[in-house]
Amino acid sequence: MARRRREPETDTELLEYVVPDGGGDGDAEPEPKGRKARRAAKQAAKAEKRAAKDEIPKAPGRFGVRSMGIAYEAIQSLRGRSMRTWMTAIGIALGIAATVATVGLSSTSAAAIAERFDATEATQVTVSFSDNMRDAGYAPTLEASQRVREINGVADAGIVCGSNDDLAASRTEAGDYVREVPVFGMEPGAMDAYGFEFTKGAAFDEGHVARGDQVAVIDESAARDLGYTSLAGGPMIYVDGREYALIGVYQAPEGEAKLTGAVIVPPTPCLEADAEFAAAQVFIRTDLGAADKVADTAPTAVFPEGPDNLSVSKPSDLRSFRKGVENEMQALLLGLAAVSLVIGAVSVSNTALVSVMERRSEIGLRRAVGAARRAVAMQFVWESTLIGLIGGLVGTVLGVNVTAFVSLYRDWQIVFDPGLFAAGPVIGAVVGIVAGVYPAWRASRIPPAVTLRT
Repeated sequence: MARRRREPETDTELLEYVVPDGGGDGDAEPEPKGRKARRAAKQAAKAEKRAAKDEIPKAPGRFGVRSMGIAYEAIQSLRGRSMRTWMTAIGIALGIAATVATVGLSSTSAAAIAERFDATEATQVTVSFSDNMRDAGYAPTLEASQRVREINGVADAGIVCGSNDDLAASRTEAGDYVREVPVFGMEPGAMDAYGFEFTKGAAFDEGHVARGDQVAVIDESAARDLGYTSLAGGPMIYVDGREYALIGVYQAPEGEAKLTGAVIVPPTPCLEADAEFAAAQVFIRTDLGAADKVADTAPTAVFPEGPDNLSVSKPSDLRSFRKGVENEMQALLLGLAAVSLVIGAVSVSNTALVSVMERRSEIGLRRAVGAARRAVAMQFVWESTLIGLIGGLVGTVLGVNVTAFVSLYRDWQIVFDPGLFAAGPVIGAVVGIVAGVYPAWRASRIPPAVTLRT
């Protein structure tokens, strides 16, 4: 059975049946037929379409869809709500300020603590006799104390010993009013090494010690209790029945609680190895960094007959302790700063979410005229990011000023990492981005139909 020929259905197929001009001319090239003809026609149509598209000038794009347009709209939106923007940015600013000030003050105070620890660690040495040596009658001499003061690196030094028990002190020989006080025998050099400061009168000197004068000085708290309001007229004080001329009232040195409320007399009990007093010591204040050398040399100067029988003490290495204090303090302050940042982030997120609810009609209208969900979400992310950036800038400036003010007030050397100037705004922007994600997602889910209900 012969196959029926299909009628042409398209213009392209119809061309196969049309005889070209000059059909009788044997020189004319025949038109391609079949599949080749259809493929060639499609390619030609596509080429014409591309050419037509290239001739049409491109529009700059719908405003608000491109990234810069979205950012510009976010800026205009924040400007329209300037008061709310600044109030929200303040929350971020306080958190950033707390963070910057925390890091700055931690570094500054750590340097101050290190300086204080180093000064304490390197300037105190004590050379002590044992109780057995005291019981055997061994005690330091004034000449030994002088040899110690001549050691290179020694600032001040002197003999000191304290009573085993508190002794009775009174203003009168009859003991009308008695107070139990600690009593110390001490050389003037030891008082200088401890850093005594006198509020009335003065300390006794080497001349008093050399002559064996019965003189004494008293702590201001004990002086108040015993009723010494003035040193006029040369008042006397009776300690355990012994009469002393009171010539000075001192303020106990910082960190030396044992000297609070005490009475200080010349070092006679120390030199005599008095059994009522503890074994004598030579207290030494050295120059910064000279403690190790002085600790090695001082025992020989104090007791050449047997330096190995003496005990030498100096503050232990406090570097690990100091580092622990620094880390604990910084961790505590950074924890507080993190809480402030979280509060600021919640504030930004809450404000952005409220803004989404208030602008539902605006968002629905934007969606209705063709704005994509991504464009809507990006606008709210931009808004929260800009708020965070503003808060970061303000907070950085505030934190730096707080660090400088506290450092100047405490007379600390300012130690500040320049990287914090850039870190503050960056942290603020990151907090803003994180805080704006959920409100942006909520805004992108608002349907265009919302516009019809308003």
